[in-house]
Parts: sequence; structure tokens; C-alpha cells
Amino acid sequence: MARLSSTAMRKLDGLEEARRKWDHVRSMVEQTAGHRADMSLMKRIGRTAADVGRVLDEAGYGGMSQSVAQLGMIVRRTTTNQSKIGTMRELVAAVRTGIDQAQRNLEKEAQKAQQELQAQREQQARKEPG
Repeated sequence: MARLSSTAMRKLDGLEEARRKWDHVRSMVEQTAGHRADMSLMKRIGRTAADVGRVLDEAGYGGMSQSVAQLGMIVRRTTTNQSKIGTMRELVAAVRTGIDQAQRNLEKEAQKAQQELQAQREQQARKEPG
């Protein structure tokens, strides 16, 4: 992978942390679907989702952070568990896709910057007398 700027590296670190924690949220959502959902598991989902939202917000991804906040609201909603689980699964998939896309975009930007730097160096080398 190409060299990243400090800002891009910070964003990438935030995305990797968010992905790890989001995978844990996904696991808990699936546990909820497989068993009778107890409130302690739902509260853990809400707390972990809030943490992921904070990480994404700090990394500059406010839109994804809002989607994560929606998950926290769904956990507290007083509806049937089946409707909660369906909505939570959709949000988990959407946020995961967003995290993946953001990581790919950062990597593409880094590769583009590396190619531009290489082109500048080659052009500079051609200009210098040999």
C-alpha cells in the first residue's frame, strides 16, 4: 500500500477500530436473533454502537456516525424483537459497507498521491543535467 498522510492514517486507524467494534455489534445482533433477547444484551449493543459512533465521528465520518446512532435508538424502542432485529441487521450491513468503502477510498487516494509523487520525481530527474 502507498504511503499515507498523517490525517489519512488517523482516519484509517479510526476505520479499523470502528470495523472491529462493529463486527462485535453484528455478533451481538445475531445472538439476539438466535435467542430470546434479554435487555442486558440490548444495552451492550447500544453501548458498543455509541462507542463506534464516537470513533467514526472523531475520524470525520459524521454520516456513518448518524446511522450508528439510529441503531442505538432502535435498541431502546419498544417494539417487537423481530422488527428490531430486522432493522438492526439492515443498519449493520449499511454501516459495514460504508466502512469498507471509506477504507477503499483512502487507499485509492494514497495510491494516487504516491503515483503523483513518483511522476514529479521522474520529471525532476529528467530536468537535471546528467
